[in-house]
Amino acid sequence: MNVHDPGGLPVPCNAQIDGRHVSWMDAGPEDAPPVVLLHGGGLDRASLSWRLLMPELARTHRVIAPDWPGHGDSAGLNRPFVIADLGAWLLDVLDHLAVPKADFVGISMGAGVALWLGLHHPDRVHRIVAAGAYGLHDRAPAHPLSWLATRLPLAPLGMHLVGGNRWLVQQAVSTLFARPDRVSDDLIDEMLETLKAPRAGDAFADFQRGEIGPGSLHTVLTPQLPLLAATVLFLHGREDGLVPLSAVETAARACPQGRLQVLDTGHWPMRESPAEFNRLTADFLADPTPA
Repeated sequence: MNVHDPGGLPVPCNAQIDGRHVSWMDAGPEDAPPVVLLHGGGLDRASLSWRLLMPELARTHRVIAPDWPGHGDSAGLNRPFVIADLGAWLLDVLDHLAVPKADFVGISMGAGVALWLGLHHPDRVHRIVAAGAYGLHDRAPAHPLSWLATRLPLAPLGMHLVGGNRWLVQQAVSTLFARPDRVSDDLIDEMLETLKAPRAGDAFADFQRGEIGPGSLHTVLTPQLPLLAATVLFLHGREDGLVPLSAVETAARACPQGRLQVLDTGHWPMRESPAEFNRLTADFLADPTPA
């Protein structure tokens, strides 16, 4: 049984689902409309991307924020995987939590899963907020080098080498921000704590091995977006160095009910500009008939 804090504060939860340990954060009234928050890859976890948004949304929603496989406290898949694999995993989690349909807010990899879910299981998706969405372009930055890197056991090693060095972590996080002066000491402390996990970065390396092919990415959703029934708000940082703004502009035009809001941020807008991100997200989810 889930334990919900009456004040709306997130509560860590866990369960065995399909024989795997799954962890998630749960907040807000259990009978409120559900919203599912989907974090990104790399060293991300639910509490890292969504710590500042969860209490805001918990005023009006039941907020569920799972740790992806191999991230946070969730058991990994221990094999290369793609967006569709994460979508299937998420459906099992939602079934376990008796959530038949929800709003979704995702960042990067998580936004890609939300869009995939809206396309392949439209009965489970109401609205989507997609920030820095993965799956909207067919090549990674410096694609040939990115593909080569997935064939070498370097990504997890690099994570561990960075691990205890505060300056290196600061530099790495700064690449995700439009303005490095917005990187707080608290965020660096959170990142350093995440890096203490014995297999930090392994799951994201498995995702990259699954998604990055020699010539293109495995998951490219834009050609299917004209079939997407859900209303989508794309939130995208003007200085996002990982997902081209042009790809998101094309995606927003392709969605029958898509809109785009460009932010003065990089790839991690909920941590770089949380007040604006939280306001736009909460307003979108509060609108009974978003256009």
